[in-house]
Amino acid sequence: MAKFTVYSFVGSQWAGPMHLALAEKGFTDKDYDIKEIDLVAAENFEQEYLDINPNATIPSLTSPSLNKPLIESTDIVRYLDGLKEPRTLVPENAETKRRAQEILDLVHSSEVDTNMILLEARDPAELDEKKAGIWGLFLSNRQRKLDTEHAANPDHPFYGSKAQENGQVNQLYTTELGSAHESFFKNSHKRYEGFAAGTAKLEKLLVLPYAAGDAVTEADLHVVPWLAHAMMGAGTELSEIHNFEPLEKLIQKSAPEFKIGPRTREWWNNISETASFKKVFPNLH
Repeated sequence: MAKFTVYSFVGSQWAGPMHLALAEKGFTDKDYDIKEIDLVAAENFEQEYLDINPNATIPSLTSPSLNKPLIESTDIVRYLDGLKEPRTLVPENAETKRRAQEILDLVHSSEVDTNMILLEARDPAELDEKKAGIWGLFLSNRQRKLDTEHAANPDHPFYGSKAQENGQVNQLYTTELGSAHESFFKNSHKRYEGFAAGTAKLEKLLVLPYAAGDAVTEADLHVVPWLAHAMMGAGTELSEIHNFEPLEKLIQKSAPEFKIGPRTREWWNNISETASFKKVFPNLH
């Protein structure tokens, strides 16, 4: 097996499935190299990394045995599953595979995008809190890097549109309150309601004891980082991996009846006892 390279960042939600897969399949540091791409410093927008991943997202995986880099967490997990037989993470049973895919599609959907919890605000007080924390720095660093790279590479297809996209949010963080903020607050409120509805869908989809059935599958490996990231974004103490209360209180501001359901709690208890979870998620991130 050729040694491969993974591109990661400790604060990246979707690097989580890759690291859980590495642990589940028993890979060691002799099998691969890790290159950290600092998202807070916007290193993912540097030309060198865009040559690997034109979406500037984390994770990525390169290998001499691949024709091109893998740049989606689902593809990376499936590749790692196939490197070490038997395949254990992608279900063979058709119904289990269908259910796992439903769960994957849900947690990767815009309906439950955790960036909402990290970056959006429903009122001036929430916005001030985010501006004073790491997320204001995160947005400003991204904007500075994008503007610099766009000026140096005006014809590059990535930088112009991405600078504009990030700039729309960054402007809300850096300008006086106005009508744009009122729209932002209302839309954020609706997005929180949507997040609550999406979490309720997950509650119904979970099979138990694990996400898609009796064994750990790729579905578990994607739900864990999604939920852990949401809990972290809600302000949960990073060591309190079973404390859903901060996340519940945050969402209840828009969806008063919201609770993490009993099936989701049971699943979390089960998956948190696995060796891969304990290795990758000793704390929330």
